[in-house]
Amino acid sequence: LVQAQDIHFSQYNASPLMLNPALAGMNACDYRVYANFRMQWMTVSTGNTYRTVAGGADMTVGKVTKYNSFAGLGLSFFTDQAGDLNFSTNKVDLSFAYHFMLNRRGTQQISTGIQGSFGYRSINASKATFDSQYNPTTGLVDPGGTVESFDKNRIMYGDASFGVLYSSVYKNDLNFYLGVAMSHLNQPKISFKPSGTEGTSQERLYFKTTIHSGLSIPAGKRLFIMPHVMALVQGPSYEFNVGCNFKTLLGNNTATSKTVLHLGLQSRGLLDAVILNARVDYKGFSAGLSYDINISKLTPASQTVGAPEISLMYQGCARKKPRPGHCPVMF
Repeated sequence: LVQAQDIHFSQYNASPLMLNPALAGMNACDYRVYANFRMQWMTVSTGNTYRTVAGGADMTVGKVTKYNSFAGLGLSFFTDQAGDLNFSTNKVDLSFAYHFMLNRRGTQQISTGIQGSFGYRSINASKATFDSQYNPTTGLVDPGGTVESFDKNRIMYGDASFGVLYSSVYKNDLNFYLGVAMSHLNQPKISFKPSGTEGTSQERLYFKTTIHSGLSIPAGKRLFIMPHVMALVQGPSYEFNVGCNFKTLLGNNTATSKTVLHLGLQSRGLLDAVILNARVDYKGFSAGLSYDINISKLTPASQTVGAPEISLMYQGCARKKPRPGHCPVMF
C-alpha cells in the first residue's frame, strides 16, 4: 500500500498543476481556478470509502505582449481517502513556472516549472485485521490475536517536482503540445512502521515520470478533433491513457461563439477501463463530467461500475483588455 501509485484523474488536464508544474500561469488570460471530485470502487467497499477532492489556482506574471516571456505562480491541493482504514493522503503544492517565447509572433513557447509540496498521511490502524488474528479452522477473526505494531499513524513529508512543456500554434489553428514531468525527486520516506523494522529504509515514495501530449486539429469552421495521450511510470507501476475528443462551437456565429461542447472517449491501459467524458465551456467557465467503465479482471467484483468524476474551472482576466498570447488547447 505505501508503495502504490499516486492518485490520478481521468480528466487529468482539468487538474493542471497536478499534471505538470510547467502549466502554472498557462491559462486563457490572467488567472484560473479549478476543482475536481472523484469517487470509485463503490461496489467493492461500502460507504464510498475511495474518494478524491482536488483544487487549485494559478496566475500569470509579466505577460504584457504576445511575444514576451512571462512567469506563472500556482497553489494546489488534494485530499484522498482510500479503504476501510481511512488511509488518507493530503498534499499542498506551490508551483512556479517560466514560459519562454521562441518567436516574436508568440506562437511557440517552451515552459519549465518547479513545485515544492507538503504531504500528510494518516491511517486508522484500530480498524485493521491481520493474518495472525484469523482462526485457521473457523476462518473467523480472533479479537485477542496478535496484531502488528505501528510506530505512528501520521506522517508528514516534503516533496519536490519538475516539469517542462513545449507548445505551438501552426497555421489554420493547428495546436500541439508535449510535456514531461518528474515527481518525487527526493523520494520521501512514507513508512508507518517502526524505524528499526526490516525493510522500512526501502519504503519511499517512488519517483514518477509523466508524459502527456495532444493535438487540436480543425475539421471545419465548427469542429475540432483533439487526440491526446498520457503515460505514467512510477516504480514497478505504469499507466497510459489514449483518447480523442471532438470539440464543436455552438451558436450562429462561430467567430464570436462563447459556448463550446466537448465529447470524448478514452482507453486506460490494455483492457482496464473505457472512459466517457463530456465538457461544456461558456464565457470562461468549464464544467466536465466523466465516467470510467471497468473492463479489467476486477469486473466480477466491480460489476463494471467504475468511477464518476466532476471537474469545474474558471479562467478570467484581471483587467478589461485580455492579455495577448496563446495557450495550448487541451481537451
